[in-house]
Amino acid sequence: MDTYYTTKGDIFRSCWLSEHHSNTASAKRPGPYGDYMCDSPWSLLESATQAMKSKQGDNVEFVLWTGDGLSHSAKRMHETKRLDVLRNITELMSRTFPSQFVFPVLGHEDGTANFEQLGDLWRHWLPLEALQTFEKGGYYTIEQTKSRLRIIALNTNYMRHDAKYSQSHSSAVKQRPDGSYHFPNGGGGHYGGGAEHHLGKHYHARDGASSTGYLYSDRRNGYSSSSNLADSGVGGHASALSGSSSHESEKQWEWLEEVLAKSSRNKETVYIVGHIPPGSDERHIGHTMPFGHSSFTEKNNVRYLRLVKRYSSIIQGQFFGHLHSDSFRVVYNEVGKPVSWMMIAPSISPRRNSESNNPAMRLYKFDTDTGQVLDYTQYYLDLEQANKLEEAVWQSEYNLTTYYYGLSEVSSVALHNLADRFNNADDAQFMKYYRANSVRHATSTCEGVCLLNHYCAITRLDYREFRSCLETAAKAMASKNGSPGGLLIPTSLVFDRLLMALTPALLMFLLLLVRGWSGSPSTSRIGDELWSSTVSAGAVVNSCWSIASTCWLASTNLLVAIGHAVTTAIGRSVAILLVSALSCFCVCLNQARMGMTFLTRRKT
Repeated sequence: MDTYYTTKGDIFRSCWLSEHHSNTASAKRPGPYGDYMCDSPWSLLESATQAMKSKQGDNVEFVLWTGDGLSHSAKRMHETKRLDVLRNITELMSRTFPSQFVFPVLGHEDGTANFEQLGDLWRHWLPLEALQTFEKGGYYTIEQTKSRLRIIALNTNYMRHDAKYSQSHSSAVKQRPDGSYHFPNGGGGHYGGGAEHHLGKHYHARDGASSTGYLYSDRRNGYSSSSNLADSGVGGHASALSGSSSHESEKQWEWLEEVLAKSSRNKETVYIVGHIPPGSDERHIGHTMPFGHSSFTEKNNVRYLRLVKRYSSIIQGQFFGHLHSDSFRVVYNEVGKPVSWMMIAPSISPRRNSESNNPAMRLYKFDTDTGQVLDYTQYYLDLEQANKLEEAVWQSEYNLTTYYYGLSEVSSVALHNLADRFNNADDAQFMKYYRANSVRHATSTCEGVCLLNHYCAITRLDYREFRSCLETAAKAMASKNGSPGGLLIPTSLVFDRLLMALTPALLMFLLLLVRGWSGSPSTSRIGDELWSSTVSAGAVVNSCWSIASTCWLASTNLLVAIGHAVTTAIGRSVAILLVSALSCFCVCLNQARMGMTFLTRRKT
C-alpha cells in the first residue's frame, strides 16, 4: 500500500503529487484503482479482500500474507507511520476474515519495523510460542492439529544480506513503546489486549506438551505453535536488517533445521512460507548473479536448497511472493529427480521494475487431511478496464489443473514435465505460462534468451546451475532448431549479423576503388603508380590484408561465441560498432602502408 498515491499524482513519480507534474488536460492521470507504474492505493487493497470474501465466504481455511504490506514510499516515513500502515492493512484483513487465521511474513520493504511491535499487532493471529520466536527474529511455526499440517513462516530478509547490507545488532535495537505487551517464556495461558474477545476463540494446553504450548481451536480446526522449539534466549529487538553473519540470522537457520527434523520424526506435513524465493528472477534476463538485497546470497541459497532436498518427503508446498510475477520452481535431488516445488504468486500491486502486472490474488485448494495441494485458481483485475469503468471486477484468470495446463496433479514431477516444454516459444503451454506470468499484461513476445531465462530460472535454482543452464540450453535449442554453430541466434540479431557479414565486402569494395581512380590524365598516373606500387610490394600488401582479414574473422568469431549473452539492443549495437571499427582500423592500416610505399617510390 502506498499512502502517497493520489489520482492527481504523476505516474512517472510513483503517482505522488509533484510540482513538476504537468497540469495539462492531455497528461495521463492515475486511475481510482491504481496505475501500472505505481504501488497500490487503499481502494485496490479493499476491492481485493472484498472480492475474495464475496466469492468464497467462510470457505477460506487460512490466509498466507507473503509480505510487503509497505511500499517503496515507506522509506520516507517515520517508523510510527510505517506501523500505522501495517495496522490499517491488518484491520482490513481482520474485518474481512474474522473467523480465519492470517499468517503473515515479513517482506523486504517491511524489514525495518520492530519485531515486538509487529508481534503486538499480529498477536490475535499467532499463538504465544509463535510470538516468542517472531518477536526475536521475525519467524515462527504454526501447527494445524487436525491434519498435522505445520506451517513454517520464514524471515527471508536474513537470507538476502551481504556484508555491505549488515548492521550491528546493537544499532538495530529499539525500545518498545510504553503500554505494549510482553510475554516472556511461561507467561500465561492466553493472549492479552482483548484478543480473546476480538475473535471469540479459546486455547487449551496440548496433551503431553509443556505449559507454554497452546492449541488454537475454533469450529473447524486448531492451530498451535511448537511446544519446545522456541529459543530460550532473551527476547530481542533485532531489526530484519541485521546482517547475514549476525547471531539472529544464524539462529533462524538452526531453528529451521530443528523444526524440519522434528516434523520428519513426527511424520508431519510441512508448508514453507516466505517473501523472497530462492533462485533467480525469471524476468531479469542476462543477470546471472544474485541481486544483493533483493535475493538470497549464494551461500544462503545453497543452504536453503540443501535443507529442502533433505526434507522433501515431508514438504508438501512452498509459497513465496516478492517477484510480482506468476511462476513456479522445481527442486531436483543430486541425481536429477524432481523432489519438491515452489509456487510464486503475483502481487496485488501492479508495479514492477520491468514489465508490470495486472493485480492478482490466488486461492489454493488442498486436502485438509493430508495437506496435499490439489489445485489453485488465479484471480485478477483488469486494471485498465477497472479504471475506465470505475468499478473493480475481479475475475478468474485460470485454474492450474482444470483446463489451463492440463496437469493431472500438483506435484514436482507434473511441474517438471510442464517446464520441460518451455524450451520452445511456439509451444502452447509456454505461451499460456508467459501470458499468466504478467497476469495478462505482457507487452512483448518471449523467445530466444527470454525463453531460456524462464526455463532455467524454473528448473535451476542454484545460481551456478542457472548460469550453466543458460549456456547448455542455448546450444541444445539452437541445435534442435538448426542454428549454425550450435548457438541460439534470436530473431532480433538477424539484421545485426547481416550487417556484420556485409561490412567486409563493403570495405573490400572501397579498397578496390583505388584501382579505378583514373578518371583524368592528372589522376591516372597517380592511380597507376599507387596500384603498381601496391603490386610491386605484393608481399607487404598481402601481409597487411591478411592481418585485416584475420582481425575481422577473429572479431566475428568472438562475437558469435558470446552472442547468446549479448541480448540487449545497446549490447548488440556496441558489439557491431566494436567489430566494424576493428575491421576498419585494420584496412586503414593496410591503406596507410600502401600510401607510404607510394610516397617512398615517388621521392626515390
